[in-house]
Amino acid sequence: MTLSRRDSEFLLFDQVYRAAVRGTGAVLLLSGPVGTGKTALLQAMGGRAARQGGWCFVITGSARERGHRFGVLDRLIQAMCAAGMRQPFPDGLDCGENFYAMMGRVHAAIRDMAGGRPVLIGIDDVHFADEQSLRCLSYLIRRVESSGVVMVLTESSSYERDMADLRAETLHLPFCHRFRLAPLTPSDIAEQMRERFGAVADTGLVRFLAEVSGGIPLLLHALMDDQAAGRMPDLRRPGPHYRQAVLRSLHRCAPSTAAIAHAIAMLGARPLPELIAELGDVDPALVCEGARDLREMGLLGSESFRHPLTRSAVLADIPLPELSAMHGRAAELLHESGAPAGAVAEHLIAAQDGGRAGWRVAILCEAAREALAAGDVDTAVTSLRHAVGASADDGQRVRAGVLLAEAQWHGDPSRAARRLRDLSRDGRAGLLTEPDLLIVVNQLLWWGEFAEADELLRAGDGGGDSALGQLWTFFCRAGLGSEPCDESGQAVESPLAQSGPMAAVTYLSSAAGLAFGRVEADRADRMLWGIQAGTTLTPALYALVVLVQTGRLEEAVAWCDRLLKEDWIHRAPMRRVLIETVKAVAAMRGGDSETALRCVREVFEAVPPPAWGVVAGLPLSIAIRASTDLGDADSAWAYLAVPVPPAMLDTPFALPYLQALGRYHLAMKHPESTTMYSRSCVELMKRWGVDEASAAAMLAEFESPSPSPLPVPEGRADEALLLEDDHFRWGPDAELTTAERRVAVLAASGETNRQIAERLFITVSTVEQHLTKVYRKLNVRNRFGLREYLPLIEIP
Repeated sequence: MTLSRRDSEFLLFDQVYRAAVRGTGAVLLLSGPVGTGKTALLQAMGGRAARQGGWCFVITGSARERGHRFGVLDRLIQAMCAAGMRQPFPDGLDCGENFYAMMGRVHAAIRDMAGGRPVLIGIDDVHFADEQSLRCLSYLIRRVESSGVVMVLTESSSYERDMADLRAETLHLPFCHRFRLAPLTPSDIAEQMRERFGAVADTGLVRFLAEVSGGIPLLLHALMDDQAAGRMPDLRRPGPHYRQAVLRSLHRCAPSTAAIAHAIAMLGARPLPELIAELGDVDPALVCEGARDLREMGLLGSESFRHPLTRSAVLADIPLPELSAMHGRAAELLHESGAPAGAVAEHLIAAQDGGRAGWRVAILCEAAREALAAGDVDTAVTSLRHAVGASADDGQRVRAGVLLAEAQWHGDPSRAARRLRDLSRDGRAGLLTEPDLLIVVNQLLWWGEFAEADELLRAGDGGGDSALGQLWTFFCRAGLGSEPCDESGQAVESPLAQSGPMAAVTYLSSAAGLAFGRVEADRADRMLWGIQAGTTLTPALYALVVLVQTGRLEEAVAWCDRLLKEDWIHRAPMRRVLIETVKAVAAMRGGDSETALRCVREVFEAVPPPAWGVVAGLPLSIAIRASTDLGDADSAWAYLAVPVPPAMLDTPFALPYLQALGRYHLAMKHPESTTMYSRSCVELMKRWGVDEASAAAMLAEFESPSPSPLPVPEGRADEALLLEDDHFRWGPDAELTTAERRVAVLAASGETNRQIAERLFITVSTVEQHLTKVYRKLNVRNRFGLREYLPLIEIP
């Protein structure tokens, strides 16, 4: 290691060494934190002495040999005897001999060996010397002035308590000198970089090295080794050499200091001293000293470790058998001290001890809510998974399970769908609260599980006759722009804000498929300005759609862009794509089909169409319509080919989708198909009780403005005709033949193909052909799907 800023130390050494040549000895005590270069300085001094013809004997203390009586003294004597010194103990060292008689023989042997030749005795890490050897060194130090011996001792500041007696007995002597090695300055670091790499170091790199190493040579040269090995590129991230240097520092400092480092790394930034003492199992009086040592060692900054990798390396130093228990204890201590839920949850998750307790579940759920509010979906999901496992009863398990499904929905609704069966069972068992029930129902509606959602709503409201119908009526009417009013006819605050994602996207679908609705826009701005992390996104969507429906399209796009920059929205995929969808709708309304198509493509990159459930009709409608308006036949066809759930046709999301299909067929010069889709939309609206004015607006949207003719994609003419004939016909529009109706009714009632063939006196093959056509015309997948259409397909 290159030594810099050591001129004063070498100057003093040269002075005392010249005095030793004249028979006057001295003692140099090199003190400082671990890694400051004490060993390198001792070795350099030994080299200077040897080059000038003196004897040089250097012994290193070892923590593992600290219990060996006279161990350091014995090794020093053996080394000197090997160089020609008279053996003071020809019969072996007698530990029971009178101390002063024994040391008198040692002192005489050293003095005789020196003669007129100076001797350097170096004891590296003298703080590891056994108690008996320290007493012997104290004896020799008091008599060194009258001999030609220079003693150089190195001590770590982590062990100042252990060295207190030796220092008290020696440092007051005029021939004893103590140096405390200071960290390197940025100019020293720049000099060492130049000597190592042969070029002037970049100022930013020097600043980084000084910040991470604290000017400690051990850490600094590890960072330089990482750079030389290509492990520290422009990102300037410390590599394996630095990690190993951190571990070396911990192994060379006092055990209490290492334990304090472990506790600080475990507890995080700025932990309370009493928590450090309890987790580290150290005396509270040692915490401040240990933290000071860690700062002097270049590991700890003013408030936390100097680099995240420093903390990681310290955590890696904790033995694996102790790691889990330490995480569990840290969680308990942090919980008792009122630490943030996220910090406590981090340790509960890392502990993986299988503990079950009410406070654990509450903390994990709270941490998940905080993470989800910030847009950190993955952390929220992880916390809630552990909350489910830590639940001590069904109530906690169900609550955590509902929150888990909600968090998963924000990342990918398909992941959340896997839990719906269990949550539905819990709902039927009466284990869901009203807010939890709404979450589960929203997700069931998302996937078109209307019967299951209806059953849960009935169970939740005591068995109302039309629970699902009322919910959908609310969604549909909200989607068509009518505001809820009180008995006097005054508009009231929309309950959409509490109704979950289905209400929000249903309302959004109206902006994509209908003409401007009759809505009040005076509250939209206030709602948008009030949106912040931790609040539900539904009011923001409601306000954005109000802006779209009232023609304030530029404001809507600007607000979408502003919201998309918010971390809590941008980090959560579903929040991001819903805002992007609003932006796409606003762009499409404003005639900017190119922006609309680009937004939808970004939406599907984040959340693919299969994850949208029955809501898929909303973004697909924008994609199809924008592609059609742009004359992009290939894109339009690609989005038309994306399958959608048959259940979508019984939802408001069918309206913009069918409208987009109608415009596509109008561009394809298939007016009959356009008429069919327009009639389908109007019939749906009538079924939901929409007024005639809105239905008329829907019809007008099909034809104005008329899209430019769209060429049939090359090689797909037959497929286009098939699409025109069979795409989305259902219900007195299915145009089933009498034979198809007979087969469909029997299949819906549960009879097998063979039973149907025998009953109708036809072949099984004919039954299969009829069913294939029925499935295609009704857009269902199997005979269970036929049951929904049974009243419509029965023969009068």
